[in-house]
Amino acid sequence: MLHELGRMLPRLIGEDIGVNVIPGQNLGLVKADSAQMEQVVMNLAVNARDAMPQGGTITIETSNIDLDQEYVHRKPIVPPGRYVLITVSDSGIGIDPKDLPHIFEPFFTTKESGKAQVGIGDGLRTVHV
Repeated sequence: MLHELGRMLPRLIGEDIGVNVIPGQNLGLVKADSAQMEQVVMNLAVNARDAMPQGGTITIETSNIDLDQEYVHRKPIVPPGRYVLITVSDSGIGIDPKDLPHIFEPFFTTKESGKAQVGIGDGLRTVHV
């Protein structure tokens, strides 16, 4: 799935943004809805694009991860165990610290008022676990 997205994303986000897909080795099996996973990665890529108006790079990596009791104590919605992690990062400007407490709120956006917007401010909320 990620390889196909890696080929499709440049058409969605523009040619001035490079897309690197770095697959992990010996990944565990994942039971997930591929359409939902594509939506999550595309939402993150669109947000990354908006943070890089002069161009840049988006990197999508996969790896295995073990979540222990310490992690579960901080994020009790996730049971401990072995997972496959998808990390999406970019070379953009980042998020203003004053906006961080709000980024997962419904309809929150940092886009300028009146500026053409494709979404409704739900991109990060839809990927939050």
